[in-house]
Amino acid sequence: MKITIIGAGSGYMPGVIRGLLHRADDLAGTHLAFYDIDEPQLATMTRLAKGMFGARAARFTVEAHIDLKQALDGTDFVFTTFRPGGMAARHLDEAIPLKHGVVGQETAGPGGFLMALRSVPVLLEIARHTPDDAWIVNYTNPTSVVTHAVRRHAPGTRIIGLCDQYIGDTEMWAGLLHRPFESLDIDWIGLNHATYATRIRQDGAELDLDDLLAGLEIPDGGATPWRDPSRMAELAKALGVLPNSYAKYYFFHDDVVQELRAKGSTRAQDIQAMLPAYYEQVAAESVKADPDPSRERGGGEHGEFAVDIICAVARDERRRFIVNTGNNGAISSLPADATVEVPAIVGRTGPTPLTMGPIPHPVRGLVGAIQEYEHLAADAAATGDRRLALQALLAHPFIRSKHTAERILAEGLAAHAAHLPQFT
Repeated sequence: MKITIIGAGSGYMPGVIRGLLHRADDLAGTHLAFYDIDEPQLATMTRLAKGMFGARAARFTVEAHIDLKQALDGTDFVFTTFRPGGMAARHLDEAIPLKHGVVGQETAGPGGFLMALRSVPVLLEIARHTPDDAWIVNYTNPTSVVTHAVRRHAPGTRIIGLCDQYIGDTEMWAGLLHRPFESLDIDWIGLNHATYATRIRQDGAELDLDDLLAGLEIPDGGATPWRDPSRMAELAKALGVLPNSYAKYYFFHDDVVQELRAKGSTRAQDIQAMLPAYYEQVAAESVKADPDPSRERGGGEHGEFAVDIICAVARDERRRFIVNTGNNGAISSLPADATVEVPAIVGRTGPTPLTMGPIPHPVRGLVGAIQEYEHLAADAAATGDRRLALQALLAHPFIRSKHTAERILAEGLAAHAAHLPQFT
């Protein structure tokens, strides 16, 4: 079997390598094709992988590529995990909307839209050179828009969109509900970074959500760059559903804008500040006999999820995961052709989404609006149609003014022009 990893110079690669080691026996004999446009980082991560595999006698072969077509030739799986424009582009995605009073975030809202404009054309190019019977396992953000764009504009492409956020959110809710994470199972449904849940099980037994929420205490503070348990608990008690951690951007939008402005730096700038030391440590480990690279950017969860999906398809394991795929009636309140994030059984034919019913009423309108935005965003990113791009921003719940949308779009297109060939 051949697995091609697009973005193999990424800071997340140590976690991907650990994910491959997690299933090394099941993947024994697999050829790994590493591809990236950053040749020095690609060389470092290739050397690191060979060292980590060799130290554990894992039977992988690894080859680095700077030619996309060669990397994709004869592949069975394409694992995409890259960021066009790097952290500098992410900083613009976060800073430009914030300048105009809108949350600046790398996947949600206009920031995520600008990233989609850069990511979608690259994914479509990858899809064009991917063998017809291969699967694209996509981690590139915003995964919902990217996956939807490939499904619409490269019909016939086999693609599964991934995001491991639901794992972290389940862990957060396990803590808030004082339940053991290992035995807790939550049916998150909706769209990527816009999922909600009313069904929760412990050791396979259904729990009464109303009873759980009645006893839920709202903790003081505790927000991190990823989670905000205090606000999530507050929302859950008000809505009667479990929200995912991105819900704060919608229900506390103006408060978050003030907090982001007061912080003085974007998340991208914070990451950029730590990356030199991180890459220096990874490079130093890559030449050791038994490398142990930093887990700061890629501890393993990210990689293990993707590798488990690949194994589920390749080995027809028919395992249950939460993935991004075609709706096909899984969520009755969303269009059949929408790309949704739902529990699915993953086997040789890919994901089979489970029937989950409608989105809960308190958030049904919000999720529906986000889905319409994602549909427009996918088409705008694929075609370079400026009118569609404006329509997409106007459809997003963060945007409350046509003039604000126009300013963000104009500034974003100008700032990212080098990565937006479809708009020239």
